[in-house]
Amino acid sequence: MQVMIFTEVISPYICGISSYVDVLKKGLEKLGHNVLIVTSDTHVTDAIFRSNVIFLPAKKSNNIYGYECSLEYLNPKELGFIKKFKPDIVHIHTDTKIGYLGLFVADALDLPVVFTIHDYFNDRFASENRLTWRLKTRIEKQHFLDMIDNAEIITSSCSRASSFVNTAGRNCKVKMIQSNTDSVRFDYRGVSPSDIKATRTRYGLSPTACIAIFAGGLSVDKNLEFILTSFAKNIKPKDNIQLLIVGDGTETAHLKKLTQKLRIQEMVFFIGAQSHSIMPGIYSACDIYVCSSEDGLMSMSCLEAISCGLPVLIKEDKEEYVYNMIKNGVNGFVYNSQSDFVKYLKKFSTLNEKNKGHLRRLVRSTLKDTNDTEMADKYIKTYKEAVKIRRMRRNS
Repeated sequence: MQVMIFTEVISPYICGISSYVDVLKKGLEKLGHNVLIVTSDTHVTDAIFRSNVIFLPAKKSNNIYGYECSLEYLNPKELGFIKKFKPDIVHIHTDTKIGYLGLFVADALDLPVVFTIHDYFNDRFASENRLTWRLKTRIEKQHFLDMIDNAEIITSSCSRASSFVNTAGRNCKVKMIQSNTDSVRFDYRGVSPSDIKATRTRYGLSPTACIAIFAGGLSVDKNLEFILTSFAKNIKPKDNIQLLIVGDGTETAHLKKLTQKLRIQEMVFFIGAQSHSIMPGIYSACDIYVCSSEDGLMSMSCLEAISCGLPVLIKEDKEEYVYNMIKNGVNGFVYNSQSDFVKYLKKFSTLNEKNKGHLRRLVRSTLKDTNDTEMADKYIKTYKEAVKIRRMRRNS
């Protein structure tokens, strides 16, 4: 099939969506299908076509990415390039401007649409004043609904997405397709001890400390304040535990200021967004992955960390969706309080190298029942189903 993917961000931008699209694209191509990605880039002033990717000019925006495409529609040149690709399906991964361009192409070429839910409008502007938050939330809700209402099939990697749709006022079925990660690339066994030492040195990390890592977009919904305050209240320099935060986003400046205010800057390291290609080495140089979001969907960075053998500390949510990802007590632990978070973190920090090695092998083995094309294969079946639905609607 000829698959068009519309996503506001791609690698090296670090977030779950960029990782998800990267894995999906590779899986589709491995199965013999062709993929054309449409995305945005703040470094271009006109459309650029490179390596089966159309880069469109973007402008700064106060959304979860920090920018979005600046175009309202595609001109004849851009649309002509897409027509030559002869797409069979439009797969949209965002409800920002790029998502609307996906709907524009689908309408212009009479193509079926698959919309994948990665997040939800309620999380995006909570740090602003209440009036602005309400206005922007209403706008974002409409964007979300526009994608849902114009899609033949809606998918997600987590069943929580169904509650998102219901909360938004729609009673639509959401098809669950489990996330995969690139387990060949994300494998600690391909990273040497000297590489680990060099990575720690590069980012100013202690060669002997227990390193907790978070990687992803630094946005309100990630709830990183919880982790920072947990460190401030319960972790001391003598505990020899450090926190590495990888990524960028709308909350970066706030989180750095909070770190200074809490006087934990000697234990917390912000290294910004890093190339996706070096993330396996960064994960492998750490000891444990931490996550404090209470209402997110399937975390791709969490899966990448598990693939690199890192146990995961993940915050419990009232719907217990996290249990779909974490095998509690095997590849990580689910916590519900600061005391539990700190207890598990300190417990991991006391493990010797032999036990750490055993734990990495155990954690890594929990992904043995997946393969790198499983997600892509499920999407091909979904695309074909969407084509049939579109054809039926056209003929009715």
